[in-house]
Order: sequence, then structure tokens, then C-alpha cells
Amino acid sequence: MGTYDFRNKVALVTGAASGIGFAAAKQFAEGGAWIVGVDRNAERMKSLLGALPKNGHPHLAIEKDLRSATAAQEVVPEAVELAGRLDIVVNAAGVCYFTKMQEISVEEFNEVFDVNVRALFLISVAAAEAMDPAKGGRIINLGSNAGRKGRAWSAHYAASKAAVKNITESLALSYGSKNIAVNTVCPGPTETPMWDTNFKGLKTLTGKEPQEFWDLWKKQTPLGRVGKPEDVANLICFLASEKGGFINGQEINVCGGFMLTS
Repeated sequence: MGTYDFRNKVALVTGAASGIGFAAAKQFAEGGAWIVGVDRNAERMKSLLGALPKNGHPHLAIEKDLRSATAAQEVVPEAVELAGRLDIVVNAAGVCYFTKMQEISVEEFNEVFDVNVRALFLISVAAAEAMDPAKGGRIINLGSNAGRKGRAWSAHYAASKAAVKNITESLALSYGSKNIAVNTVCPGPTETPMWDTNFKGLKTLTGKEPQEFWDLWKKQTPLGRVGKPEDVANLICFLASEKGGFINGQEINVCGGFMLTS
């Protein structure tokens, strides 16, 4: 059994095949939850199902490309059809690019907002409507430290994560009467596969290698290291647990103090 008891809970996790999404799905499964994972990469989803702890539930995978509004709208109905209900939703799917503001294309801007904002909004509202008021529910959205300040090299990403904060607060206001708590978790620099893409953009902009950025971020973090997916998953699972049930509409950093110096 994991740190928290998630037996008899169904947890829907987007971006579940890697990074923070996978770490959260794994911890939920360790606590006994039935996992419905969503990702656009079918091969990674197969790996996810094989890697999750066995707890008596046939963990499920939904292959969806959340850049499509139609695909995002299909997620919750399919999850409910497969699992019968939803108790927990984690919106961990995300897209980030490092591009100078004047060079951001309409296509790139739209992709960032389609996944980080529109899909999160559509899935959250549909899930809240599907949750049983008698049992309540939890929705945890992935924000970012970037959403709390402007960014010269990733303005669209920063703006999308700022939008997540407001959507979370609106959801908390709208669905509190259904006993549904909604919160945003904001990681700082965290070792996830998304950085494989991010560093390509950063190298184009700065000429620096990935390790130079990791070293800089470690120095900027009072606790002396960058984050791991499990650090963020720990907070996600706390907020989804009974112990986190009275926390609602909040934006919480998980960054080792990085926000204090960056």
C-alpha cells in the first residue's frame, strides 16, 4: 500500500506515459487506485500499463492527441464508459517551446494553448459534471513557476500556465458545492522528458548545453537541486487524498524555493 489509500478510487491522468503524469499514476496505483491513463503515444502507453503496480484493477489506456478539441472532449466519456466513474483527475499533459516572442508562429502558439489550456478546461469541466456529489472528487491541474512571471523566451507557455491558475479558481468556485476540490500544482525545473525538446530551443537561443542549465538552476534553488517527477507527484497525491480534502482553489509551488530567486 502506498502513502495514501486510494482503494475504490478511479484516477484519470493525462500525459500519463512519462514524467510527472507517470509518477502520479504510479503513486495512485501503489495506493490502490484504478488508473485510466491518457497519452498520444500508444507505445509509451503500453509501457505505462506494464510498469504500473498490480493492485487488482485492469489499468486502462486511452490514446488521444489533446491538440484536438474533439479528442479532448472524448476523454471523459470514454473513461467513464471504461471504468464506470471518475474520482480523481490529474491534467498533466503539456506542451512547451522556447522561442523568441517575435518568432512564435500562430501554429506553435495554438498548439501550446490547445493542450495546456483548452484540453485541460474541457476535461476538467466534463469530469466535474460526471463526478458523484455524494462522493466528491479531486481535480489537480499542472501549472508551472513560469505561469507566475512573464517569460521572454516562452511567452506563450508562461501565458498558458497563468491561464491554468484562473481556470482552477473558476472550477473551485463552480464545483465546490459538489464536494469537488480543484487545485494547481506548479513545478519548477524538473527532470522530465519534456526537457529533451525544450533544450533544443534553449540551445538555439543561447548556445548553452543542457548541463549548463541544470547547474544554473541547482545554484538558484535554495535546496540545492532540481525537482524530480516524484516530488511533484507527492503533492498531487496529497491533494487527491482525504488529508488534502479541505484545500481548494490554490496554486502551490513545488520547486525547492526556486521561485524565491529566479
